[in-house]
Amino acid sequence: MGCFSNYQSAYVNDGAGLKIRSAPKLSSEKMGTVPYKGEVKILEKDQRLTHIDGFENYWYKIKSEEGDGWVFGGYLSFKHPDLLPPGSNSYTGLVYHHPIRSIKLIRTHIINEGLYLNIYQADPKHIFAFLESKDQISQNITEWRILHAITLDIPQKDEEILNRVTAQCFTPGLDGKEVILAILKIQMRKTGVTIGNHYEMALDKLKIRKAWTLSEDELFLQPVMKTKGIECTIFDPGNQFKAISE
Repeated sequence: MGCFSNYQSAYVNDGAGLKIRSAPKLSSEKMGTVPYKGEVKILEKDQRLTHIDGFENYWYKIKSEEGDGWVFGGYLSFKHPDLLPPGSNSYTGLVYHHPIRSIKLIRTHIINEGLYLNIYQADPKHIFAFLESKDQISQNITEWRILHAITLDIPQKDEEILNRVTAQCFTPGLDGKEVILAILKIQMRKTGVTIGNHYEMALDKLKIRKAWTLSEDELFLQPVMKTKGIECTIFDPGNQFKAISE
């Protein structure tokens, strides 16, 4: 491995390990398996983004103690897994120039000139929050680097991501930091007013299930451990809370 010391290191961030293949495709021959947290040296990157297991990433040609060959980047991290931000998923560390086709951007919040909090949806059960940095390489090329990617668990119908149902809601948390992302449980009630064949609805209760703030170094989303006592005001300039029929 000494002669490869100048190559970039990466680490397997999947508990089942990562299979090494003879070519950058799933149908190619298996050459070995790098275990979880195992180190590899990146020799080459295939230029085509590939969609596997819900992730879109590149294939990398690597050298490792377990063998040489190609591995899918969706399960690699360029930081050791022990050093990754809490709750990271396999998108963390991905750099891309074109939109990721397998997921749909549903909400963007500009934190500052080069830092964005983007919410993506793959399907109703798979929602992702990406803390991304933006770098304008040239007039035609924008480089996006995912600093921290987390999967948001939305198990029930009445739970919504805060940034999906409101235009803005950034309120101080218990530690004085701003809550920039939260999962809410929203309870609506009928007011007794009938509008045609619909009922007028009012917001009855709002509870924060989970919340995140931005870390001081602006590199990851920091979980808020205690959500009790956090106050949040719902803004509805787009009139998204509509009356629903019986």
